[in-house]
Amino acid sequence: MLNKLCSLRHNQRVLYKNLGLLRQTLTLPIVSFWRPYMAYMGTESATVIIAAAGAIKSDARTYATYKEIQNKDIILGVRSNRQEKQEQQKSTERQNNNFGNKTVEIMASDLSGIVESSFPTGALVPKAETGVLNFLQKYPNYDGRDVTIAIFDSGVDPRATGLETLCDGKTLKVIERFDCSGCGDVSMSKVKPDENGSFKGLSGRTLKLSAELLALNTDKERVVRVGLKSFNDLVPSKVRDNIVAQAKFKGWDKPHKTATANASRKIVEFEAQNPGEGSKLPWDKKIIKENLDYELEMLNSYEKLYNDIKTSYDCVLFPTAEGWLALIDTAEQGDLDKALRIGEYSKTHETKNVDDFLSISINVHDEGNVLEIVGMCSPHGTHVASIASGNHSSRDIDGVAPNAKIVSITIGDGRLGSMETGTALVRGMMKVMELCREGRQIDVINMSYGEHANWSNSGRIGELMNEIVNKYGVVWIASAGNHGPALSTVGTPPDISQPSLIGVGAYVSPQMMEAEYAMREKLPGNVYTWTSRDPCIDGGQGVTVCAPGGAITSVPQFTMSKSQLMNGTSMAAPHVAGAVALLISGLKQQGIAYSPYSIKRAISVTATKLGYVDPFAQGHGLLNVEKAFDHLLEHRQATDNMLRYSVRVGANQAKGIHLREGVQQKFVDYNVHIEPVYFNDKEAEPKDKCNFNVRLNLVPSQPWVQCGAFLDLCYGTRSIVVRIDPTSLQPGVHSAVVRAYDTSNVQKGVLFEIPVTVVQPHVLDNVQVTPVFEPASMRPDKSVEFQPNTIQRDFILVPHKATWAVLRMRLTDPNRGNDIGKFFLHTNQLLPKQSCRKLETMKIIGVNSEFEAITTFRVKANNILELCIAKYWSNHGQSHLQYSLVFHGVEAVNPNAYVMHAGRGIHKLEIDALVSEEIQPLLQLKNAAVVLKPTEAKISPLSATRDVIPDGRQIYQSVLVYNLNIAKAAEVALYAPLFNDILYEAEFESQMWMLFDVNKALLATGDAHSHTFFTKLEKGEYTVRLQVRHEKRELLEKIAEANMVASYKLANLISLDMHDSYNQCIVSGRKFTTSTVRGATKLLYIAPLTQERLNKANLPAHCAWLSGNLVFPKDEAGRRVALHQFTYVLNPAEKKPPSNGAANGASSSNASPVAAAAVSANGAKPKATGTPEPASTASSTAGGDGNTVQADAPANGTNVAPSSPQKGKASADDYAESLRDFQCTNIAKCELEQAEKIYNDVIAAHPKHFPAHLQLIQNIESTELKAQLPFAFVAAQQKKSGESDADKQKEELQKQRNALSRVMKLADNIICEVDKDALLSFYGLKNDTRSDAAKIKTNMDKQKNNLIEALSKKGIAMVKMCVLENTVDNADNLSGLNDVYTEVIKFVDAMDSKVIQLSIWHAYAHKHYGRMYKYVTKLIEEKRTREHFEEMAAINCAMGYDHTKTVIDRMTVTAFPSSFRLF
Repeated sequence: MLNKLCSLRHNQRVLYKNLGLLRQTLTLPIVSFWRPYMAYMGTESATVIIAAAGAIKSDARTYATYKEIQNKDIILGVRSNRQEKQEQQKSTERQNNNFGNKTVEIMASDLSGIVESSFPTGALVPKAETGVLNFLQKYPNYDGRDVTIAIFDSGVDPRATGLETLCDGKTLKVIERFDCSGCGDVSMSKVKPDENGSFKGLSGRTLKLSAELLALNTDKERVVRVGLKSFNDLVPSKVRDNIVAQAKFKGWDKPHKTATANASRKIVEFEAQNPGEGSKLPWDKKIIKENLDYELEMLNSYEKLYNDIKTSYDCVLFPTAEGWLALIDTAEQGDLDKALRIGEYSKTHETKNVDDFLSISINVHDEGNVLEIVGMCSPHGTHVASIASGNHSSRDIDGVAPNAKIVSITIGDGRLGSMETGTALVRGMMKVMELCREGRQIDVINMSYGEHANWSNSGRIGELMNEIVNKYGVVWIASAGNHGPALSTVGTPPDISQPSLIGVGAYVSPQMMEAEYAMREKLPGNVYTWTSRDPCIDGGQGVTVCAPGGAITSVPQFTMSKSQLMNGTSMAAPHVAGAVALLISGLKQQGIAYSPYSIKRAISVTATKLGYVDPFAQGHGLLNVEKAFDHLLEHRQATDNMLRYSVRVGANQAKGIHLREGVQQKFVDYNVHIEPVYFNDKEAEPKDKCNFNVRLNLVPSQPWVQCGAFLDLCYGTRSIVVRIDPTSLQPGVHSAVVRAYDTSNVQKGVLFEIPVTVVQPHVLDNVQVTPVFEPASMRPDKSVEFQPNTIQRDFILVPHKATWAVLRMRLTDPNRGNDIGKFFLHTNQLLPKQSCRKLETMKIIGVNSEFEAITTFRVKANNILELCIAKYWSNHGQSHLQYSLVFHGVEAVNPNAYVMHAGRGIHKLEIDALVSEEIQPLLQLKNAAVVLKPTEAKISPLSATRDVIPDGRQIYQSVLVYNLNIAKAAEVALYAPLFNDILYEAEFESQMWMLFDVNKALLATGDAHSHTFFTKLEKGEYTVRLQVRHEKRELLEKIAEANMVASYKLANLISLDMHDSYNQCIVSGRKFTTSTVRGATKLLYIAPLTQERLNKANLPAHCAWLSGNLVFPKDEAGRRVALHQFTYVLNPAEKKPPSNGAANGASSSNASPVAAAAVSANGAKPKATGTPEPASTASSTAGGDGNTVQADAPANGTNVAPSSPQKGKASADDYAESLRDFQCTNIAKCELEQAEKIYNDVIAAHPKHFPAHLQLIQNIESTELKAQLPFAFVAAQQKKSGESDADKQKEELQKQRNALSRVMKLADNIICEVDKDALLSFYGLKNDTRSDAAKIKTNMDKQKNNLIEALSKKGIAMVKMCVLENTVDNADNLSGLNDVYTEVIKFVDAMDSKVIQLSIWHAYAHKHYGRMYKYVTKLIEEKRTREHFEEMAAINCAMGYDHTKTVIDRMTVTAFPSSFRLF
C-alpha cells in the first residue's frame, strides 16, 4: 500500500511541476468521510487534494477503494486480482441474501467490470468541499433558518423541486417574487361593466364578469381595470419555442394538414376537369383556378408564420376583501369565469400555470394602475436559488442552506434576452431597502449577473450597491465572471468603487468531475479554466474566495426537466451565499452581532489557500465554512467587527496598485489613504468614533514592496507611502500584498490588505528583423509541458507599429497521432479607461502533432499583451506544446487617417509597416448613419410606490421620442451615442429604447450598447421612445436634446478606390492595387464619392456618414483581423425650397391652378396641394373604397401658373378651368346638400367634366356609406337588423339603397361617355409618332383613370346593393358584376391599387375567398390596419378554417395595442 501511495504522490509531483512546485512535498491530506463518496478536504496544509471517491487505478491493475460499512469506519486497502475475484463472489452472495447492500460487483469475462449501485449524489450539489456537511453535522439547527436570501437573477420558480417549502414541509420558501425589469408590467385603465357584467377588453373582445366575480369587487365605483399583455417575453426563447410547438401539435397540425390536403385535392380535381395550360383558360375559369391556388398559398403561408405568432391576453384587475384579484383570459373567449384567477403573491403566494410550461405570479402597483406579471426569462435564477437554499427529500442534493427563505428579484429583462437593466437593479435594491426598513431583513443578496466596466471607481449602480451593504447590513455575494484565464477579467460586480462585495471564483473538485461530468478519471481539484482572474483593472482584489462552480439541481417547470447541469461562477456565488446564510443563522441564534465586514473578513482569513492553484483565480482560497464560523465566534467581541477599512490608492482612488505599463525600470511611490468607517456611519454613535483606536503592523509579502511597519489609526484618514521597486523582477506577473494586523490581537488575522500587481513584459530584441516571441524552455524541442489546467502566461511588449500577430502551436509528443489537446487561448491588452474585452481573443483550439494550429489576432502597438494558453481543465493527459508568436504590422499613421470628410476633397493615408509587408488595401463602407433628433422630451416623476429610494429620493424619467422613416425595407440598428455603453459605470440608471410601428406595436427593444444589433424593418413610419432615469431632475434636463443614431446596413457595399498618385486620384486614373511597404512611408490617396455613386447606393434620407472597414495586409489571415474602422462623413444635404411657394408670392410649381388663380386674384398665399387634408382635393382617396379620383390637368401634363398662360389660350378660359377645379375640390368637402348644388353648377357649365361625378360619389360614400370591406359591411348590416327600432332600421336601409343607386347612376355618366374601344386601341399602340403624342397620352390617361374609377365605384355599389337585398347569389346580378369587372381588367391588373377594392368585392360576390385573401394581403402589405386583419379573420371563418382564424385573431390583438408599451 505504501508503494502505491508513493507512486501516487510521485505522479502528482510530476503533474504540477510546471507551476514551480517540483521541490514541494505533495502528500495526501487528512480526509474525514461523512457519508459514502462525500469527502471534506482537510485544510491544515495547503497541499494537493487527491482524496478520491471510488476506485484509483494503478499501472499494476490494483485498486485502492473505500466503502462505508455499518460502523461508519473507512477500510482502505490494496487488492490483487485474485482478491478481487474472491470479493466479487462474496459480494454476489451478499446481494442474493441482502438487498440493502450498496455495492454490486458483476463478473465479466475478464473479471474486471465493477458496477456501483450507489450514486455519488452528494457531489451533484457539492457541499463537502467547503466544509458545509461537517458544519451542518456539527450545528444541525444553523441550517439557514431565520435568514433570507435575495436572488438577483432571472426569476425563481416557487414550484421547482426543492423550492416549495422550508424543512418543516409547510412554511413557504419563496416569500416574495418581484419582476423589477418592467418586462411584465401591464398598463391598466378603468372600465365600468354594464348591468350584465359585460365590458370591452383591449383585445376588442367583449369580456363578461359573472355575478360571483361582480360580488367580489370592492371598488366603490364598481369599476374594474383592463389591460393587455403579450406573454411572448415572459419566458426564454427556447421555452417559447416549446410552448408554440406544443400548441401547434395540439390545436393546429391536424386541422391544418387536413385543410392543406383538401385544398390541394381541389386543385387536382379542377386541373383534371380543365386540362391544358392555365394561361389559356377562359377568364371565368382562370379566376376559379386563381382562387384555388391562392387558398393553398394562404394555408402554406400560415404554416410558415405560425411560429412567429405572439399571444396576448386580456387582463382584468379589481380589489377584493383579500386584496387585488387578477383575471387573465387565457381561454381567449371573454368568459372570465374560465379565466386564470390569481391574487397578489405577497398576500396569497399564488403561482398559476398559464399553460403546460409557464407559471406566473402577480404584484400590483400604483393603486391598480400597473399590473406586474412575474415570469422567468431563463432557468438560471431557479438553478442559482436551488444551490443556495434547495430543500429536498434527500439531504444529499439539498442546497447549502436548505432552511433559508428566498426573495426572488428579477433583474433580467425578457425584452433584451434576459440581460439586466439599470431600472431592474435599482428597483431591486429599493425593494431590498423597503423590506429591511419594514423589519423583514434581507440578510444576503446573491447576484450571478454582471459585465465588464471600463472603469470601476464611479457609477450610480455601484453607489447604490455600496449603500445596500454599508447602510442596510446586507451581505452581497457576486460571481466574479467566466472570462478567464487571462488576468484582470473580474466582472462588475464585484469590481465596483468599494470592495464591499464578496466576489466568488469557480472551483471543481474530483467528486464533481465524477458525478457531474462523467469524466473517465478524476483529476485533482482546481479552478475552472474560464473563471475570471484578479486583479481588477485598478489593482483591487475582485475574487474573495472560490467555491464549487457546478451543480446538477432544480430548474423551472417550463424546462420540462427536474434538474439540469450548469456551471460557472454563477453557480459558485450561490454556494457562498448559502454558506453565509449558515453563518448568519448561527450568529443570530447565538445572539452575536455581525456586519457584512466581519462576515467578509472571516471567510477571507479562514479560506484554504490552495498552493497549486492559480492564485489570481482563488482569491484568499477555497471557502471553509467551519473555520469561518469558529473565527466569528472567537472574535465576537472585536471592536472592529462593525466597521470597514477604506483603502484608496492615489488620486484616482484605486482599490489597489497595478503596474502594467511598459518595462518597469525604477521604483514608484504610491500614496495610500486608509480610513476606518463604521457600519451605517451617519447613524453610528459619536462616542464609538471618538474612542476608536487601533495600532497596526503593516507587513509586505514581498521584498520589492516597502512601507512603514506600524500605523496608529484613529477614526479618520491616515496616509502612508508604499514603494514598489520592480527593477529586479523578471518578465512575468508578480503579485504581493501589504497586510495589516492588529498588534493587540494578531491571531484575529488580517484587517485589511493593499493588493499589488506588477507586470514586467518581455521586450523583443531586433524587432525589425525577427519580431518573434518564443517561450523559454529547457526541453530540446523548446516545448512547454501542460497538464490539465496548466496555465502559461507570457507578457510581451507589442513592438511599435505592430497591428496583428500570428500564433502557431503544435504538440511535440511522439506517438500521439491524431490525439488532440484541448487548449484555451486568451489574449488580452488593457487599454486606458477601457474594459478587458475591448482588445482580446478567446477561443478553444484543438492542437495535435500532425498539423500546426494557427491563430491570428489583432494587437495594439506599445502596449503589453498577455498571451495566456491553458490546457482545458477536463482535458486528460500530459501534452508538450511548442508555440511561437510572430508580430506583423501595417497601418496609416497620419492624424485622423480613418475619418474622411467628403467636403475636404482628397483624403491622404500615410502608411508605415513594422517590417517588410505586402499590402493590398481595401476600403468598404457597409453602414449608413442617420442622426435622429428628439421631437419630444418629457420629464416626469415615476411611481410614488415603486420608484422612490427610501427617505423620499424620487426617481424621474425623461422619455425622448424620435421619428424614423424607412423609405425602403432595410436592416437598422439604433443606439444613443451620448450615453455610456456600460451599465454599471453609467451616470444614468436606464438607457432603454423601444421601437414601435405606426400602430404602436413593439418591434424591438435595446439598450445603450445596441449598435451591432440590427432589426429588419419594412417601409413605413416608426417611433422610437428612449427612457432615461435619474433621481436628479436637473441632470435629465441637460440631455433633452440627446440624439439617437439609426445605422442602416447597406444592401451593397461601397468600395472606395485608392491611388498612389495625387494627380491620378483627381482624374480617377490608375488605381493602386498592391505593393510592398518597407522602411519608407507609403502615400495613398482616396477621392470623394461622386454623387452618381451615392445615388446608386440608395442611401437613406438625411444620411450623415458612412462607416465600414479599411484593411491593408495582403495576407488573408491578417485581413480578417487587422481591420480599421473607417468613417466617411458626407456633405450636408442641400435644403429644398419650401413647397408652398417663394416668399415673393409666386406660386410653387406644385400648386394647383385654382390656388395659383387665388394668388393672382388677391395675393394670398395658398396652401400647397403637396400636403392635402383628407378628402379635400380632387386627388384624395375616395371614401370607403380606396380608389383615387383623378383631377383634370392642363393638356401638357403640367401645372402652369396663370401668370404664365399657355400660348394661344385666353386667360379667361384659364380662370374658368381653375374655378371649375376649385369647385370640384369642394364637392367632396361640403355637406351633401351643398355639394349637390356645386355639382349641378359644374355640370351645367361643363357637362363632360368627369371628376365632378367622382367627387360627388366620394361625398356620398363618406356621408352615407361607411368605408367597409365586404365582411365588415355584412356584419354591420346584421347588427342593424338586430336593433329593436324597426322603423329606424327600415329608414336606414332605404337611405343606403338610395345612396348606392345614386353612386351607380353617377358612375354610369362616366362609363357611357368614355370611348372604351378608342382607349384600348390607343394603349395597343407600340409607338405613337404623332406630333402631339404627349398631349394625346395625357388625355387618354385621364379618360382611362376616370373610367377605371367609375367602373370600380359602380361594381362595389352593385355588390353592396345585393347584400342589402340579399341577392348576392342572383345569377343576373353576378353577370352584371362580371361585365363591370371584365371591363376593368382590360385596362389594369386586378391587384392594382386603383381597383383592388373592386377585386375584393368581386371575389366576395363569387365566394372566391382565396382571391379575397390575396387582395387583402396586398392591402396589409401597403398599410397594416385592424380592419384589414379583421377582414382576413372573417375570410378564414367563411372558408371554415377556425384554426387559422384563431391565429389571425391573435395577430390582430398583438399588432394593434391601444397604447405604447410601458418601459
